[in-house]
Amino acid sequence: MRFKIVIFSLLVAAAGGAAGVSLAQDKPPQEQTAVDPQAKRVAQNLIEEALQLSHAAEIFDDLRRTLRDVYIPVMRGLVQGDYPGAPEADVASASALAKILTFMDYVRKAGDELDVALSDYRGAMISDFAEEMAKAVSASELSDARRLFDLPATRKTLDAAYAMSKLVTGFSYEDSRTFSEFSAWTRSLNLDISQVIPGNNHDSSKPVPSGRKVLKAQAVVNDLMRISHLDEMVADVECFARDVYAETIPASPEEREKLRHDIEQYQFMYNLQKAVAIGVAPSVVAASLTDEQLETLTGYLHAPAFAKAFDLLRNAVKSATAYTKEDILEAQKAIKDLDEKSKLRSPEEREKAKAEWTALVDKWTEKLKGKISPETQQGLQQSLDELQLHDVPM
Repeated sequence: MRFKIVIFSLLVAAAGGAAGVSLAQDKPPQEQTAVDPQAKRVAQNLIEEALQLSHAAEIFDDLRRTLRDVYIPVMRGLVQGDYPGAPEADVASASALAKILTFMDYVRKAGDELDVALSDYRGAMISDFAEEMAKAVSASELSDARRLFDLPATRKTLDAAYAMSKLVTGFSYEDSRTFSEFSAWTRSLNLDISQVIPGNNHDSSKPVPSGRKVLKAQAVVNDLMRISHLDEMVADVECFARDVYAETIPASPEEREKLRHDIEQYQFMYNLQKAVAIGVAPSVVAASLTDEQLETLTGYLHAPAFAKAFDLLRNAVKSATAYTKEDILEAQKAIKDLDEKSKLRSPEEREKAKAEWTALVDKWTEKLKGKISPETQQGLQQSLDELQLHDVPM
């Protein structure tokens, strides 16, 4: 399909522009076939807009920063046995973790060197990809691609991908320590919830929590519901499923009606179960924890790391469910129209375009690889081989 070449070009060009620097004024390679300069300019502008909409630069920078400032320090702490909340590793586990640390450090080095290469080559890469697009597609198809990127569904999809990437890159090293300390604290409680459920308590010596303590536990439960944004996320998912998914998915009238019924049942059961849980939870929490433990739980719940985690999850769900029925139908029609246009090309033309595209990708793969030092390439490969040859706890 010829239009797929356009989209694939945009995505690979986005990777090439991920360094996030201003457009370098590299002289493009000598043209061997005539290319319409206006079509190439249109393609270049389209690539630049795709880079901005895709948040490629931000995601690439976030990944590098998180690897450098969070994941590598966490792994180093695990290897050295001084990471809070983690038990000291035995010799075999420490050796395995050290192999992961070595691999991650070489990934960091490769990322840093690749960042420089992307910055140096950004202008030339965009020029090459734009030239290939100008040769492979018509002016009307470039206009169609522009309209596709202007669709609300396209922009919302890219925004949702960026929001979801923050679930991996949105935390600091201090946040990770908070989560690890909380996990260790919960394990140390060694709770048996069944002993505090009404009717299951076989330990008559266990005191009944005071009304004051139950009220304090009630405040903790209320704070958790508020900070977690649980009701908001459930409402977003339910609304999207009912008003968008059920109305746009290919299905028979009977299947669509059943889906609507299932969504209503889900909402009913959620409200019912939430009411039961909120009613029982304060008493269970109050009976399970001491006053001091309840204070500790409250402190963790109000920690910035947990607020950040819940906010990032809320943003991801909100972005992923932001589509309207009209967004989806409009995108479906646009893609269908583009697919139909692409079928007008002969198999020979499609194969020729595919071969040229493959050659261009291979060219830039080798050029970028050449910018990564032999030492880093060798270390990356060796450390990867070490991970594959041994049972390493990932």
